[in-house]
Amino acid sequence: MGILLRGSHARRAATAHSDVDIDVLVDGDPYAAHRAYLAEDATRLTHVSVAVRDVRSWLRRLGEPADWAFGLPAAAPARLLWAAPAWRPRIDLPVLVQPAGEPRLEEMIATLGKVSGAGEAGDHTGVRLAAADLARLCPSVLRLANPSVRVVSRRTAFTAALHLPVAPPGYREDMLLCLGLRPGSTGQVRAAAARLVTGTLPLVRPYVAEVAEVAGPDLAEALRDGRLDRYLAQLTRPATHPPRPRREPTPVPAPRAGQWVTVPVPDAPATGAHPSPQPPAAGPDRPSRLDPAIAARLRRTPDGLVAAVVRQHDSGEVLMVAWMDDEALHRTLTTGRATYWSRSRAEYWVKGATSGHHQYVRSVALDCDGDALLVSVDQVGAACHTGHRTCFFTALPVTGQVPS
Repeated sequence: MGILLRGSHARRAATAHSDVDIDVLVDGDPYAAHRAYLAEDATRLTHVSVAVRDVRSWLRRLGEPADWAFGLPAAAPARLLWAAPAWRPRIDLPVLVQPAGEPRLEEMIATLGKVSGAGEAGDHTGVRLAAADLARLCPSVLRLANPSVRVVSRRTAFTAALHLPVAPPGYREDMLLCLGLRPGSTGQVRAAAARLVTGTLPLVRPYVAEVAEVAGPDLAEALRDGRLDRYLAQLTRPATHPPRPRREPTPVPAPRAGQWVTVPVPDAPATGAHPSPQPPAAGPDRPSRLDPAIAARLRRTPDGLVAAVVRQHDSGEVLMVAWMDDEALHRTLTTGRATYWSRSRAEYWVKGATSGHHQYVRSVALDCDGDALLVSVDQVGAACHTGHRTCFFTALPVTGQVPS
């Protein structure tokens, strides 16, 4: 019926070492076959991979997530040649579009259990294998809280997955560590896997409805009511006994425990705040990664804070006023999400992490005295916690006369 050229050649990004990927579409009953060739010309050999499929099954596969896309939606260019012209108007696909993967929260949590179990058993290889699987699952869950992005290749998918704007602190470094792309000890890999999961929960808590569609209502309710946080604390708590030596499996499996034990642990705040191993220091002593050149220009309150005036970037409408310390400003500038310091809760919070009313930062300006910031954002929904578009909805009477 038709021949489809895929991959780097279709994207016009092929190198001298790229293989040629071809799909051959045939009519009739379900059919699948794969053939590989080494085609030789006068100068070199080329690897040619040919997949033959019936056209209806091939179309159904387009409705499934791409296995290379880290759970992100894919839109890969293609070039087609039709042997049966009647099919061309039915399938005119210069770009092969595949949907995003489901948010695999349950699998990510289960995989963290495998990381912890392997760690307690002293199985260093098992820790690294499970951590790599966990890192591949994490972007599919964080996708719920991030702007939509489409990817065209495994490389662009990897780059997009590493640079999601809404992510836990240290997300990129922890992903690289878990994937084995950055050196680290087994203990560091295990800690990075735990941070990825525990840091993701508050960011996806507003999307329990989507989680329920995939994993069922109980896991969604556990995400909402804090049971999931307590379970993760149970998984990541350091063992109180030395690692057990590994043993060869026995022919008869050991019996499973017949009961779960719930350990009472205070719930993590459901604010979308960036969790940290230690509680933030008080006042201006909180650690920060802000560029020293920017930090030197700030004039802070005794609590180490600077006022942030937030406006809609295109209309200039003033939306709200909040407070930032150095680290909140650093996170705002580097993640593209408005992040503030809560004076009442003494924690960082990402606007929209619990309400869904996100603020995507377009620009940040510092005033001439260095004691206030002007944050221009693209506001999704209401900026005020009362549900109003802006916090400044209460008009006060002005009785003074304006000189003519």
